Amino acid sequence: MKTSRRSFIKGSAVLGTALAVGSSIKVLASDKNKEIPDYISGAPGYDTLDTSEDVDIIYSVCLQCRSDCTIRGKVKNGQILKLDGSPYSIMTMPEPVPYETNPKDVVNIRGKMCARGQAGIQTAYDPMRIKQPLKRVGPRGSGKWKAISWDEAFKEIVNGGDLFNEGQVDGFKDVYDPNTPINPSAPELGPKSNQFTFLAGRIEDGRKQFAKRFVQNAFGSINFFDHTSICEISHHIAYTQTMPGKNNFKPDFANAHYIIMFGGSLCEANFPMNNLAYKLGAFKERGGKLIDVEPRFSGTAAKADIWLPVKPGGDGALALGMLRWIIENNRYDKHFLENPSKTAANADGEFSWSDATYLVNLQTRKFLRPSEVGIKGSESDFVVINGGVPKLNTSANRGDLEGLLEINGIKCKTSFTLLKEEVMKLSMKEYAKLSGISEKQIAQTAEEFTSYGKTAVADFYRGPVKHTNGFYNGRAIILLNVLIGNIDWKGGLSVGGGSLHEMGGEENTKYDVVNMHPNKFTASGIPLSREGKHYEDSTEYKKNGYPAKRPWFPFSESMYQEVIAGLADGYPYKTKILFLHMGTPAYTAPGIKNIVINTLKDTKKVPLFIACDILIGETSMYADYILPDVSYLEQWDTPHTAPTIVSALSKVRQPMTKVFPETKSLEEILIAISKKMNLSGFGDNGFGSGMPLNKPEDFYLKLVANIAIEGGVPGDTEEAKIKYVLDRGGIFESPDKAYDGSYLAHRYENITRIYSEEVGSSRHSITGEFFKGVPTYEPIKDLKGNVIDDKEYPFTLITYKIPFHTQSRTVTNPWLMEILPENFVDMNADDAKRLGIKNGNLVRIVSATNKKGEIGKARLLQGIRPGVVAVSGHYGHWALGSQDVVVNGKKIKGDKMRQGGINPNPVMRLDTSIGNVCLEDPVGGSASFNDTKIKVLKV
Repeated sequence: MKTSRRSFIKGSAVLGTALAVGSSIKVLASDKNKEIPDYISGAPGYDTLDTSEDVDIIYSVCLQCRSDCTIRGKVKNGQILKLDGSPYSIMTMPEPVPYETNPKDVVNIRGKMCARGQAGIQTAYDPMRIKQPLKRVGPRGSGKWKAISWDEAFKEIVNGGDLFNEGQVDGFKDVYDPNTPINPSAPELGPKSNQFTFLAGRIEDGRKQFAKRFVQNAFGSINFFDHTSICEISHHIAYTQTMPGKNNFKPDFANAHYIIMFGGSLCEANFPMNNLAYKLGAFKERGGKLIDVEPRFSGTAAKADIWLPVKPGGDGALALGMLRWIIENNRYDKHFLENPSKTAANADGEFSWSDATYLVNLQTRKFLRPSEVGIKGSESDFVVINGGVPKLNTSANRGDLEGLLEINGIKCKTSFTLLKEEVMKLSMKEYAKLSGISEKQIAQTAEEFTSYGKTAVADFYRGPVKHTNGFYNGRAIILLNVLIGNIDWKGGLSVGGGSLHEMGGEENTKYDVVNMHPNKFTASGIPLSREGKHYEDSTEYKKNGYPAKRPWFPFSESMYQEVIAGLADGYPYKTKILFLHMGTPAYTAPGIKNIVINTLKDTKKVPLFIACDILIGETSMYADYILPDVSYLEQWDTPHTAPTIVSALSKVRQPMTKVFPETKSLEEILIAISKKMNLSGFGDNGFGSGMPLNKPEDFYLKLVANIAIEGGVPGDTEEAKIKYVLDRGGIFESPDKAYDGSYLAHRYENITRIYSEEVGSSRHSITGEFFKGVPTYEPIKDLKGNVIDDKEYPFTLITYKIPFHTQSRTVTNPWLMEILPENFVDMNADDAKRLGIKNGNLVRIVSATNKKGEIGKARLLQGIRPGVVAVSGHYGHWALGSQDVVVNGKKIKGDKMRQGGINPNPVMRLDTSIGNVCLEDPVGGSASFNDTKIKVLKV
C-alpha cells in the first residue's frame, strides 16, 4: 500500500456519488493479487493543516473504540479535515486547560489521540458506506439489493410489503400490541409487542436511552439488548454482586503503589487506552510495581515488573490461592471487615464497609434477618454477633468475623467464615496446579499485595471472565481488594469521578427526560434471552420443573448469544421482527457463525429482519432492509466515562458534519417509524403538550441542558449554557478536585459484599443446583454441568486485541491496515517445533465442534505459555465492504484489503449439551472466548 496521502485525497471524488453504495469506486491494483480502492486518508479535497478563519473547530467524542475519548474536528465547508484530542479533558490531555478557557484561545493546543482515533475520519468517508435504504431482491444473503426511497422503506416496514409473503408478519403494525398476552396460559411472557426484538452492537448512553424510549416505552417490547455478554458482562455482574449498584472500578493509578492486573491489557484494549497508557507510564516512572497476569506476553506484560503466565481460566485459582494465603496469615484489614454499617465505618475513618460479619442462614442461604431471631428491626437490617450477643448491624460498632452459631435453632455462619471455608477446600499445591503459577509465586504475590496498605489494587477486565467460570473468577479478584479495604482511598480502588445526570430526574436538573413521555408503556414480560428473570417464576417451571428448555440468567443482562439462540429455537416465544443496529453476531460471537446465518436466512424463524448501520456487514447482509445510519462523527450521544478517570467528566458527542445527505441517523429512523404508527412519546407532542420530538436535537439538547444546569456553567439563558457546553464538548471537572485528603473525592460509600445472597440462594435453571454465594473454583463446564476436557485437542485458544484495531470494524480504515494488513496464529516456538511448523506457515485451527476450522499464518513466539494459541480479533472479514454486491443490477466490487487475516471466533466451542449456543458462564452470562481446546494443523 504505497499510494501517497495526497493521491488518496485526490482520488476521493467518488464520495460525491448519490447511488446507494459507492458504485463508481475506481480500483487501483498494486499487484495482480490485491485490489486497493482509491479512497481517502483524510477528507476529500482539503488540506489538513488549513487554519484559515473559515475552519470550524467542533468538539465531540470518538467511537473508534469503547474508550470514547474526547475529541475535536477541524471542519471546512462541511468537510472534516483533521481529528485531534480535546485540550479541555484529562482523557486526552494529561494537564488539561482550565474549563473556562475561551475555545478561541486553544485552537492551537491539541490533546493526545491514538492511531484508531486518528483513523476515524476514514470511517466517516468510507466509500463503501450505504447512502440510501437497500431492499433485498434475492434470497437472504444473496448479495442482491435495490435502492429504495426512505418513504418506501418506512411504508413497507410499518405496513408490510412483498417480502413479507415469505414470512409470517405484515410489518410493525402487525406486531404492535402491548396489551394482549403472547400466550394467555403463560402470562408472564408478556404482550405480543415482545415479538419485536431490538439488538444492538455498539450503542451508548444517550442513544441507548433514545432507542429504549422507542422499543420499551412506545412500542411496549421488553426486548432491548446490546452486545455486553460477548464483551465483559461477567466482569460487571461480579462487581454488582460485590459492590451493589456499580459495575466497574479501577485503580487510582496516580497514587497506587502496587497493581496486579488480571487480563486487562492496559496498553492494548482497556479503556480509555490513550489515558491508561499515560497513567501506566507515570505509575512506573514514580516506582509503582505492576504484576501482569495473562497467558500471553502482551504490551502490558512488557511494562510489568513480573509477568505471571497463568493458564487460561486459571485466574480464579490464582486469586483464590492468594485469598487463602491472606486469610491463613492474617494479612487482611480486620478493622475494615469488622465494620458492619456506614456509621461504624465512618467512626473508623472509612466510607465503605463490609458484610463480613453478617450471619447467613445455612438453610435458606440468605442473610439472617432480625425477625428470625426475635430482634426488633426491619427486613433491610442484618444480624451480627458482637460480644457473643446477636445485634442489628446498624446498632453494633463491630461484628465477629468468624464462627458457626445456632440461634433459635437456626444454624448460621458469617460471610467471612463461608469465604474462609471455601478457599480452604483446595491446598496451595492444588491452586498452583490449576493456575499454572507456583506455590512460592502465589505466596510471594499475596505477601507483596498486602504490604502496601490501602495503595495496592487488584484489577481485571475481560481475560479472566470470558470463561464458563468467569463470574467466580471475577468475584475472587474483587475480594482481594475487599480484604485489604482499599475502596475509596487515595491510591486504592476507585469508582471513578462519574458523570452528571444527563437524563434528568435529579434536584439540579430541568428535564426528566424518561418520564416526559405521555402514555408511556412500562415494558413487561420475559426477555427473549431470559435475562434478569428467575426460571422458578415461570409457568414452564411450575409444569415441568428442572431442567428448563434453555438456560435462564437471573443476574445478567444483554445476552447477545442467547438472543440468537432464542430466535433459533423460538424460545420462550417466537420473534417476528428483528432490528439489528451496529452489530454483527455472525462475526463477533464465539462459535455460532453458522447458527446465526442459518437462523437469519430462515424467514419462518425471523419473518422480518431490518438492519441499521453504515455498511453491509457479516450479519446485516442477511437483512430484508438495510437502513443507512450516520457515522459517529455525524451523530449525537452522551457516552459515560470509565472509572479510570477519577475526576467528574460528562461528554457530549455532537455532529461535526453530514457526509452523505441521503443517510438518516438511528434516531431519525425511529422517529419516522413512531410517527407513522402514531406511537406515544414522539411527534409534535412527544415530550408533552407543545413539546415536540421530531428531530434528534429535540431530545439531545435537553440532555445537554441538564448537565449544563447541574454543572453550573455560565450563561444567562438555557441556550447560552448549552452553547457553553457544546463549545467545549462537555463538562470537565478540574483534576485537582479528584481527592479529599487521604481519600478519593468521588466515593463509592456503600457495602462491599463477600457473600452474594442473591446468587447463593438461587438455582441453576438446567441442573437445579444452587449457585455459590462466595467465589469458588470450578472447572470448565457445559450448561448441564459436564466438565469439558476435549483431551484429544492439545491447545487452548485465547483471543486478544491489538492497540490499533477495535472489535470488528476498524479494518475499514486504510491507515490502520497499513500498520498490519493481517493477524496471525500465535503459538509457542517449542510447541511449533514439535509440530514441524515454521514462522509464516499456513496452519488450520480446528475444534471439537468445528473440524473444518479456519486458516491463518503461524507466528512463533517465546512470549506465550506453552499449550496456548492466541489469535487477535478484528481480521478475517467476509463482508463489511469486502464482498462484491449487486445494487440495482450493477456489480460493486468489494475492497479485498478488508479480508486479510483470520477470525478465530467460528472455531470456538459450542455447548452441545444445549445446542445453538457457545459455551457460556451460567451466572455472569459471558460468552466463552477462552475455553476452546484446539488442534493446530499445518496446511
